[in-house]
Formats: sequence, C-alpha cells, structure tokens
Amino acid sequence: MLGKSKNQNTINDPGFGEKIGGRTKRLINKDGSFNVVRRATGTAVQNVYQYLLEIHFARFFMLALGSFILLSACFALVYFSVGPETLSGVRDQRPLHSFLDCFYFSTQTFTTVGYGAIAPQTPLTSAVAAFEAFCGLLFFAVTTGLLYSRFSKPKAKLNFSRNAVVAPFQEGQALMFRLANMRQNTLMEMTARVIMVMRTSKEDALVRNYYSLDLQLDRVVFLPLTWTLVHPINSDSPLHGITQEELIARDAEIMILISGFDDTFNQTVHARFSYTANEIVWNAKFVRAFSVDANGDAIMNMDDIHVYEPTPAQG
Repeated sequence: MLGKSKNQNTINDPGFGEKIGGRTKRLINKDGSFNVVRRATGTAVQNVYQYLLEIHFARFFMLALGSFILLSACFALVYFSVGPETLSGVRDQRPLHSFLDCFYFSTQTFTTVGYGAIAPQTPLTSAVAAFEAFCGLLFFAVTTGLLYSRFSKPKAKLNFSRNAVVAPFQEGQALMFRLANMRQNTLMEMTARVIMVMRTSKEDALVRNYYSLDLQLDRVVFLPLTWTLVHPINSDSPLHGITQEELIARDAEIMILISGFDDTFNQTVHARFSYTANEIVWNAKFVRAFSVDANGDAIMNMDDIHVYEPTPAQG
C-alpha cells in the first residue's frame, strides 16, 4: 500500500483516464503511439491523410506501388472492355496477351510517359486515356506531397534501451533507463518527464493511479552520446518498498516523454516510450555503451545501449 510520502507524488490523470472498465494493454506502444483505437473520428479523407503520414516508410511505399498497379489495372480493364482492337499496336488477340498490352498502355498513360508503341484509335479510347492521364497527374501530385511531408516533418528518432533496470545507486537503488539519438543531427536542450501508472481495485472497479517519478537529472544541454535517466528509489519515491511481483500484479507502466530542440528543423521535437513491469530488470546495471579509440574519438555502438549486467541483490 502506498504511504503518505508516496501520495505526495500522485498527479492528476495525464489523459488516459482513471476509472476503467477492465484490464487494458500497455498505454504507450513501443513505437511511441498510444494504445487507443479511435472510431467515428471525422471524414475518411482526414483519417487516411494522417495514416499515410504516420505509417512506416516501407508500408507507405508498398501502398503507393499497390495503388499505382491497381489503378492501372482498372483502366486496363476499361480498355479491354471497350476492345483491344481500338488500340493500335496490340499485336496479340489472345485474351491474356491483349489484356497485358492494355495494362502496358495503361501504365504509360497513367504516368504520362507515352512511348508510342500503343496508341488509341477511337474517340472513346482517346477520352478514357485523357481521363486516365488526368487521374495519374493527381495521383502523383498527392503522392509527392505526402512523400515531402513525411521527409520534412520534424520528428525525433531516439533509441531507448529495451529494458529499464533497478540498479545500485548511492546508498540504495534507482530505476534507470537510457537513450541515444539515432540520427546524425544535433539535439539540444533535452528535457524528460517520467510518469508511473499502476492499477488498483476500488469498489469493484479498476482505477488507474498516476505518480510522477523525480529524476536525478531531468535535462541535458546536448545529446551527443547516451543519456541515462535515473530515478532514485528513496523514501519519497512511489517505488519505495514495492516489489517486482507487486508491480507486475498491478500492471505498472513507466511512461516517458522526451522533448528537445532539433537544429536541423529549428523546431522542438518529441519522443514517447514506455516500460511495462515485466520489462524492468531488477538487480542489474547498464554497461558503458561507448569507448575511446586511439585517435581520441568517442565510439558509440547503438546496439550496446541495451547491454546490462547483473548486480548483487540488495537486502
């Protein structure tokens, strides 16, 4: 049970709600997104636009390629329905081969390349080709705009350690995790805020309680190497006297918000992350993630940010 000193760290609901109808999954996913499914959130166009800006680039590329192939195939079906003979240059009247020629002409028209090997011969097919070229211009204009927005959108890319650890610190222990900048740009004036959420049962209902975790160092001027964030587990800490088993039983989650100034975009960027109770390793400490070579350069391997080693259990 939380003591009086721990209640001093209690904070208001940061936006996830306090009373819940049942057990839920983690609040913040590993990619920093919130684990919330929104429904009836406005027009479909707005939702698609936001979705295309946020998804991984590989998925965006595959969606763009798939849409191009699908639209080209739809117009190829139109040409095939009108009649392959209305296109000059279709050399094979077998259905499959003539459809492939129609698809070949469709991709040329959609991209406005127009090699000239196949060309419309009738007013109807010419009108369809003109409309397809218009649709192609719109498609590539939208795709180019989305691609530019994705590249120009300021966003931090931080590498968080896969686990947080409870390590020896001063005369006691501390909760620690660390992070590093994955990009070559410079991040400055970095600040961090850490919140712990735990579930409690109250009058046959599940209630979330939120606690602010004070950090030994909650800001740094520059982030060229790693930054280890340390929350001392002292008498004022909400973690004081709580066991690992109790944290797991109460679905505890450590939520992190990092903010900093990106000199590439001249804007403030943010990153979110979280650790669930079973992602916290007790009686362990991080191993140094960088070394100095013969030339005096600091060498940092991003994979080493996750490495920790066991320490003797604290009594």
